[in-house]
Amino acid sequence: MNIHLKKLRRTQKVRNKILLIFIVAAIVPILLVGSISIIQLRNQMLNHYDEQLDAECTRVNSILFDITTTMYTSSESIISTQECMKLFGAKSAVDTTDSKYQDVTSDLTRLKQNTASIASLKIYTNNPNVPENNYIQYTPSFKSQDWYPILSDKGWNHWGSTTSTRIRQKYYELTLVRRVGTVSSRYSAYLVLKIDNNHLKNRMNQYSYTILSSINHNPVYYSTDRNLFQTDFPFQGKPKKDFYSYSGRINLAGKEQLAQIVSFRPYGTKDMIYTCISAGDAYDNINNIILTYVLVLFISIAVPALVICLFSFALSRRITILKTAMHQASEGDYNIIDDLKGDDELSDAFTDLKRTVNLIRQKEAEIYQAQINEQLLINKQLQMEYKMLASQINPHFLYNTLETIRMQSLSSGNRDVAHSIKLLGKAMHYVLENSGTNSTTLDRELSYIETYCEIQKLRFGNRFTFSIVTDDGIQPKDYQILPLLLQPVVENAVVHGLEAVQSDGRAQLHISIKNDVLWITIQDNGCGIDPETLAQIQYNISHHNPEDARSIGLYNINQRIKLRYGDEFGMQIDSIQGAGTTVTLSIPAQNINTD
Repeated sequence: MNIHLKKLRRTQKVRNKILLIFIVAAIVPILLVGSISIIQLRNQMLNHYDEQLDAECTRVNSILFDITTTMYTSSESIISTQECMKLFGAKSAVDTTDSKYQDVTSDLTRLKQNTASIASLKIYTNNPNVPENNYIQYTPSFKSQDWYPILSDKGWNHWGSTTSTRIRQKYYELTLVRRVGTVSSRYSAYLVLKIDNNHLKNRMNQYSYTILSSINHNPVYYSTDRNLFQTDFPFQGKPKKDFYSYSGRINLAGKEQLAQIVSFRPYGTKDMIYTCISAGDAYDNINNIILTYVLVLFISIAVPALVICLFSFALSRRITILKTAMHQASEGDYNIIDDLKGDDELSDAFTDLKRTVNLIRQKEAEIYQAQINEQLLINKQLQMEYKMLASQINPHFLYNTLETIRMQSLSSGNRDVAHSIKLLGKAMHYVLENSGTNSTTLDRELSYIETYCEIQKLRFGNRFTFSIVTDDGIQPKDYQILPLLLQPVVENAVVHGLEAVQSDGRAQLHISIKNDVLWITIQDNGCGIDPETLAQIQYNISHHNPEDARSIGLYNINQRIKLRYGDEFGMQIDSIQGAGTTVTLSIPAQNINTD
């Protein structure tokens, strides 16, 4: 019982199959669709942020380009005039009432007043002949000015960033420095125009994005986050000279952010302004939404999975109980449980099992007793058949008596009688030897048949001939056979088959092997058997009536073969009235040299 229960536990359970089907049919598709949806959602959100950042970059760059272009073109109309070049190249002192001085000062004043984006506007010159005012400042050395590092050996116009302090606060401002042409090589002048950060803030800060701007790889000059002023611009990789563009992750203020960086060249200069727009909460928002969807996906899988697990466990438990009860019944243990909880097909199957067990209990004793009785009858019948065949007379007494008579005949000189007695003694000696055995060799059985036929010739004379024919390749000494099996058949052929034949009677025993079956055929040319009698004989050899002594020899032979070798072997009788009878025996071809 324990071994069988272990085998049951090792087999794949219905619960596991249900869970496997649920995983394949539900969880896997849900996970697949959910994962794809979450990935697509994340990509869509990233694309949405990218589009917004791209639009914001375009807007901010447009503002910066518009402001820088306006500053450049507006200042161009001042510094390119003849009055301006003559004023700052004057070789003698210029009076404040001079028309050149008045015109330049008016132009500068008008430009400052009419342009809201200008934080400060001033022309610095090393020409002492030019009077100073709010827009013109004399400086003997340009190197002392904060805007001087913006200058380059090449070009006259440059953008850069400078610092200024107002109300004890430090500001970083986008600054345009333009060299003013003069009519004198001794003197120089520079127009310094600074963009107002408040103006930039008012125009650019419309969304909650972080905006950074830098020029020429310099630190950040403008940012919506004051902590990022004058920090390194977050370049990703090495910037190109002509154009730079990047979209993706950056580390800004110690935090991973989604950003977009683009650049442009201000009008009229070779400088490069870089703009970075970052969404600091983009990844947090995306991760929170993804986490929410993942949680929803998990719940949508976990709740059905829990229900399926509970259902499959209950179902598997009931199936196990039913299987255990069935196994007990199959092992003959009918003490199974009285009831299986539930109202379904399993309960119906258990009810049928209980009904079957009760019926088996009622019939078991009777069936078992019937089997015992049947086996006892078979054993008793086998013993009786052997006794009838081998022990109908006392072989020892008969053999000893015949040997005494033979010796007396030899003493009296009657050799024919002695020969007859010798044949009979030889036959009885074979019976004596095999009365207690269940097998002999085919050649010994054939030798006994030859002895028996010689005895019969003493009775019938020359009325019949008997021959044994063996197919080529068959060695009778190599095959086993039941002892005393052929004599009754040969006796029927000689005594009954040839009894009415006065001359030229023939009986033949033919031995052949086909498909590992030994076929023994005894055929005579006697009077044959009429169909009705043949049918009765054929029936009697398989269904013997103990009260009917007819055909008992053939019945015994047929039963001995079947009891020894199986129901597929036995005896077959065929006969044609007036032409003779053929009896065929089939037994396994048991070669003692190979079996």
